[in-house]
Amino acid sequence: MITINNNLDTLIVLTAYMFIYNISLLIVFWTLYHFVSFNFKTIYSFNDFKFNFFYTSIISITFFSLAGVPPFIGFFSKILILLLLINSNFTLLYYFFFALLFFGLYFYLQNIRFLHTTSNTQINYAFNNNMRVVYSYYLYSSLIGFFLIFGFFFLDDVFLYFYWLIN
Repeated sequence: MITINNNLDTLIVLTAYMFIYNISLLIVFWTLYHFVSFNFKTIYSFNDFKFNFFYTSIISITFFSLAGVPPFIGFFSKILILLLLINSNFTLLYYFFFALLFFGLYFYLQNIRFLHTTSNTQINYAFNNNMRVVYSYYLYSSLIGFFLIFGFFFLDDVFLYFYWLIN
């Protein structure tokens, strides 16, 4: 799928990009909701994420996918959008999107850096004691995390399915 020329290809690429981006945002906001529901309301209290490896890894994987780091599926969806813009001769929009990609990459990587480098002098035991295990959160966020990491194997199959469905 190196050349993208017709409206069907455009619709499929844009739908795939929005689907991947919305799935990533869903897991970020679900994690933040799950964390805020334990009465941690300040921004500084988010450094307590590092005391739970699962939260840290899910947020990191999702932010890497949102940033468009190459092994994650967010990278492939952004590459498809850039190919779409190049082949449609939208050079001004291409440069604008390219600048937004680097701005977003900087933003997400700064959040990941904050998540991994902030330090408490002591472990917040209220965080560890108030954590309730919600198995549906762990199950669904693990499945979505797996999709964000290994989704590029399925992306081509999804495109073929849409072509088969429409044609």
